[in-house]
Amino acid sequence: MKRTKRILPALLMAFVFAMSFMACETDSISNEPETAVEEIAVDQETKFITKYFLGDEVKVRLEEDGTYSLAGGDTRLFENQLSDTADAFEENPEPQDDRSALALGGGVRKWPNSTIVYRISGLSSSVRSELQKSFNEWTSKTNVRFKERTNESNYVTISSSGSNSNSGVATLGVNGSRGFIRLGTRATAVVIIHEIGHTLGYIHEQNRSDRDNFVRINFNNIQDNAVDQFFKSNSASLVTSQFDINSTMMYGSYTFSKNGLPTITDLNGNVLPSRQARISSLDIQGTNSIYPPVGGDTGGDINACSGVEEWSPRRRYFVGDRVTYRGNLYERDFTRWSFIKQCG
Repeated sequence: MKRTKRILPALLMAFVFAMSFMACETDSISNEPETAVEEIAVDQETKFITKYFLGDEVKVRLEEDGTYSLAGGDTRLFENQLSDTADAFEENPEPQDDRSALALGGGVRKWPNSTIVYRISGLSSSVRSELQKSFNEWTSKTNVRFKERTNESNYVTISSSGSNSNSGVATLGVNGSRGFIRLGTRATAVVIIHEIGHTLGYIHEQNRSDRDNFVRINFNNIQDNAVDQFFKSNSASLVTSQFDINSTMMYGSYTFSKNGLPTITDLNGNVLPSRQARISSLDIQGTNSIYPPVGGDTGGDINACSGVEEWSPRRRYFVGDRVTYRGNLYERDFTRWSFIKQCG
């Protein structure tokens, strides 16, 4: 059986692609101190509450649109993606043939048929141009495709946040008709490519459980309200096989700095490379491991169950793994099993 590891994250990228944890509301294109992030975290009145995400305790803030931001960052979660207790999260849930629940339930879900369905609302021509560059980056290097919505029930709305900044926020994974990406009026492909990663289901790379082997987190330099952005997630689904400093889902060295000093460095104390308007080789590898070529995840082959092992409660599974269970074929999503077909 295939073994794929991560966002991602979210890559998570830990994506689940890995899934690690969440984001900053402004994504800088350089390693200069990020003043826009400071304004968001300091100037807004913060009212954080404790919830659990993927079994880990997190601080979230209820936003005006009804979503929850992780420590005020750029990843937005819906209420049914959070829980009140740690034990509400099952790392290896039993597969369930409940397709109606799969359509409506919470958790983090990937896009079916490797296709992000979208609608655009109120973007300027310059941001639309950067959006198209971002689409091209993902489609030219991965199996991910984009389709403008006609009548699909699952889609993401890409609109302007009204903020005069190079910033973005995004909901995590597929969320029916409620998913969104909101972009600042000066948003560039550097930011948009990152936010698309969240839509794919990826969380931030610095939240990976193995990150301390590659980078140093300087907690003394992090804004008090943003410490959660740098916690490790031990329950996150790993999409790529190793930590990736160059991932589009990786924070910059000065993200959420409270004193102009770096919040993240390499193990030698050097600042990290600036994030570019591109996805890394590991981003590509991890994405293609869980998003197969369009049409490749339908399970239409009558022999699709042949050779696939039975689900076991004692094994760890990764996004894209397939199992049989009680005569059905399932594929692992970020936080659940998706029913594919009946076997034979």
